Amino acid sequence: MPVDARFTSRPFNTGDEEQILALFARAFPHATRGIDHFRWEYQRNPFDNERISLTFDDAGRLVAQYAGYPVRMVDDGRDLVAHQIGDIMTDRSVRQVGRGPTSILARTAQHFYDAFCRGKVAFNYGFTTAAHRELSVRFLGSDAVEPAAYRVRELGRNPFPPITRRERWPRGWQLELVKSVGIEFDRFFDRVAPAYRFLVRRDARYLRWRYLECPDVPYFLVAIRKWRRLVGWSVFGVRDARLAWGDALFDRRYPEAVGVLLRHVVPSYPVDRIDGWFSRRPAWFDAILRELQFESRPDPQDLSLMCVPFELPDASARILEGLYYTYGDGDLF
Repeated sequence: MPVDARFTSRPFNTGDEEQILALFARAFPHATRGIDHFRWEYQRNPFDNERISLTFDDAGRLVAQYAGYPVRMVDDGRDLVAHQIGDIMTDRSVRQVGRGPTSILARTAQHFYDAFCRGKVAFNYGFTTAAHRELSVRFLGSDAVEPAAYRVRELGRNPFPPITRRERWPRGWQLELVKSVGIEFDRFFDRVAPAYRFLVRRDARYLRWRYLECPDVPYFLVAIRKWRRLVGWSVFGVRDARLAWGDALFDRRYPEAVGVLLRHVVPSYPVDRIDGWFSRRPAWFDAILRELQFESRPDPQDLSLMCVPFELPDASARILEGLYYTYGDGDLF
């Protein structure tokens, strides 16, 4: 099927924001997206910005977007740059235009690959629904790596007992609601990253941008110290009656820190479950979660981790072998 010449793709230009937000509202009527969130995600990322491909019809109306933001990663000590893909969207009016590789979505994705990926990043990754999975694998060069690693602990029948200060202090535990991050968090990442092998570089710059500066999502970041030494942190968000455990990093030499932090945080909120994505890698952290009675279940939205390799040809295999990821590695948290 020939390419429909009525549609053209190009990179983002200043001034496209209004049409992008309007397309988002049409494509995702159940969600909201404002200009502050757009600027934070795509124009204030500390690692690079405006990696957005757009397709317009012959009247200049935006009908599709394929976008992502770069993240720095560490793979067994090797530094990589990858794209976390999000905000893939098409207008309903063009979803039957073309077929397979000539569809509007596929053409927009290929523009993104050519403009921002080939020769520039190790791979793209993201989390997609079953409906988008087949298209991604058949026409966008994606590999379906694995179902999203959903974990949950039902608190109605299995609550976390609160931990008192009297229990914490004699053992040297200190907890803090973090409002700013600095070199302590950089040093902590460098110290613990080898035990995780393959992960996003969760240093101070990343945490500041991803969670503390996000303009419209009320995350909270909690740190735990042992005798004043940082040994772990976690990011949470309250979502109706559940506590979303969005991100975490711990020193494997202090496995009990995970339970202490959760016993401090979870009982403070009127929720009936705590859930998150936590891959089975690394094995030592998986063992901690199982000991804390987190159950592995199918993801409620049937999401899967997808990968498009570029400069790292075996990226999908490397991800399946070693990648540690959480809710925060997707765009739905």
